[in-house]
Amino acid sequence: MAIANTGALALSTIQTEFGGSDPISLSEYYANGTYVPAGTSGVSGAVPTSGTISISNFYGTSDVVISVTNQTVNAGEAFPGTATAGYRISHTGYVYELINGTPTSLEQWCTPTSASSGYEARATIITGSFFSGTAGTWFDLAPSNVVDWTVQETVYLQTTTCEFTLDIRTKTGNTIVDSATITIAATVI
Repeated sequence: MAIANTGALALSTIQTEFGGSDPISLSEYYANGTYVPAGTSGVSGAVPTSGTISISNFYGTSDVVISVTNQTVNAGEAFPGTATAGYRISHTGYVYELINGTPTSLEQWCTPTSASSGYEARATIITGSFFSGTAGTWFDLAPSNVVDWTVQETVYLQTTTCEFTLDIRTKTGNTIVDSATITIAATVI
């Protein structure tokens, strides 16, 4: 829940929103530090990453919400075509399904989207394999980065499937904050 835009604001309110422990010190709450994600901003603009910091910097701010849900992406293509199904996570704060190369938004994974650069994503294969994309590697979701994982099928009435776990973690502290099971399947019909 966001901190109010106006009115009395105590350090304990900032601590309730962003976490921390007693004794409370305002210096714990620089953006891109232990408690406040990079890109956090409110009524007064961006929360500073260093230098002068004030309680008023926190009016209208909120902690980041990371949420990915289990998804299944199915792509079909008429014979003699090539079917390609994929899953994309983007620095924009959204995830997409890729159906034969065309992206369509599935959900917002980072709220606010401006905080997405503070996170990394990794795919861990459960079953199958990727046609493109790398498993087991953490990818930085900094500005302009997108990560795709795809499967492909070319044989009539055949399906290629890959199921994997998507993990999202903080770059600071390397804490996994959410996970989902993703299934991508491509079929030539």
